[in-house]
Amino acid sequence: MQTISRSSGYVLLFLVCCAGSVLAQSPNQEENLFACKNGWDSCDRSALSQAQNNQVVAAKHEQNIADCKETWTSCDRSTLSAAELGDVSASIQLNMVSDCWNGVGTCDYSKLTAPEAVAIAAADRQRNISDCWNGWPSCTLSKLSTSELSDVAVAQRRRNLSDCWDGSPTCDRSKLSATELSDVGVSDHQRNYMACIKGYVGCDRASLTPSEASGLARNTNKNLR
Repeated sequence: MQTISRSSGYVLLFLVCCAGSVLAQSPNQEENLFACKNGWDSCDRSALSQAQNNQVVAAKHEQNIADCKETWTSCDRSTLSAAELGDVSASIQLNMVSDCWNGVGTCDYSKLTAPEAVAIAAADRQRNISDCWNGWPSCTLSKLSTSELSDVAVAQRRRNLSDCWDGSPTCDRSKLSATELSDVGVSDHQRNYMACIKGYVGCDRASLTPSEASGLARNTNKNLR
């Protein structure tokens, strides 16, 4: 049977204690490093090793680059290299073009290239047509051509008819034809009848036909038994 000498045992005990000490301190060190990388007040720079301090410096530099790309006031361009400045400028241009494409904020056409300006103007026109088709407040009718105005008018008429069919408060019955009013009246009657059957608050029993009212009364009496 193999035995461990007293000296060997002391060495082993020392190593175990050291390992335990390192494991106990490691989470605190990692938390401090994380805090320093993120610029938190809890950061203790004096507790960092040289390697960790280098990591913090690198992390802050990367954050500064990101701030510059987003044009935040925290950006410090004086710390950037020529290559990084070029990368930042390219990123800012891409973000601006993307915002113009998506209609975010006010697009500055003077900062666009000629092809970008032409493409974005076309995108703006299509977006306005779509907004008008959908009846959105962002629609500018004055920017539409005669044919586009005609198409939008058809879309608005169809949307109003659909609203009237659904009993929507946005329905404008004055814009319906006689035939459409008749069809919508049938839909109104059917919707009211279903409301009465289900006991909804919107039921208007006075609008029911005699046979509907009679059938509803029979169902009510049957349910009370």
